[in-house]
Amino acid sequence: MVDYLELQKRARAEINSALEIWTAILQETFGERIRYAYTKGSAIKSWDSIIDYVPEISDIDIHFRFTTLEDMIFSGDPFSQAMEISSEYERRFLEEQPNAFHMPRSQLLLVDLLMEDVDYVPPRMSDIRVMIGTPKQIPLPSVDTIRSIDLSQLKSLETFLKGLPMSVIDRAGFDFWTIIRRMTWRVSPSPVRLLTQTHPDPLEVWSWNRSTIVKELEKQGLDDISDAYTKFYKTGWQLYMSDFKDSNAYREMVKYGYLVLSGCLTRASIPNKS
Repeated sequence: MVDYLELQKRARAEINSALEIWTAILQETFGERIRYAYTKGSAIKSWDSIIDYVPEISDIDIHFRFTTLEDMIFSGDPFSQAMEISSEYERRFLEEQPNAFHMPRSQLLLVDLLMEDVDYVPPRMSDIRVMIGTPKQIPLPSVDTIRSIDLSQLKSLETFLKGLPMSVIDRAGFDFWTIIRRMTWRVSPSPVRLLTQTHPDPLEVWSWNRSTIVKELEKQGLDDISDAYTKFYKTGWQLYMSDFKDSNAYREMVKYGYLVLSGCLTRASIPNKS
């Protein structure tokens, strides 16, 4: 029987190691050009059940900002430097964690570029872990603006869902991984976006882990979404533990992901009656 609690302990330690490595690499690479860096998301939230963090499905979100907007991300050959940084992260991680259960999947984003998006909602300072410098709170949108952005994102799921049948019809085995990656960044936030439509504090909802999201979905009678959401991540564990060889797990993940997204889209036009 798999001891998921023990695996989560190992995963947490490996995440902390990865964050220390990225902190060093960012400082060494960009030096004083970095104004600040922080991490957010499922990797640093509390984990109350196995769905709160799933290897390869979840990631560590690292956001950083330069001292001036004129600073370019890379110097010299951007592609070569990016590849060198990627290689260095992997080398250091494997050196520090030779028997790692997993290598945390990293996602680095430049805050300066994020702020150019009119729909960008910055995190609250209470929801981040500082890595470098001293981040200051970027002005937060109003509650109505956040709800409007979330509702718009939910309704945009229609295009993705319409194209899904022809995207999966010829898939088998590992070929499904591309679909899952395209699906994951939509599945994770969609129930949150639905809940922000009625909760008095949308940013508080965004701070919840998946276990809390599931409880709130059930509280609001959204059992179909709650069930599919839970099974999506539990099946993610099953897929990871099979070393990505369980073809049935691939299909099950896609199925549950589809049910989450379609359920959220269905209710997007009538959030107050969910």
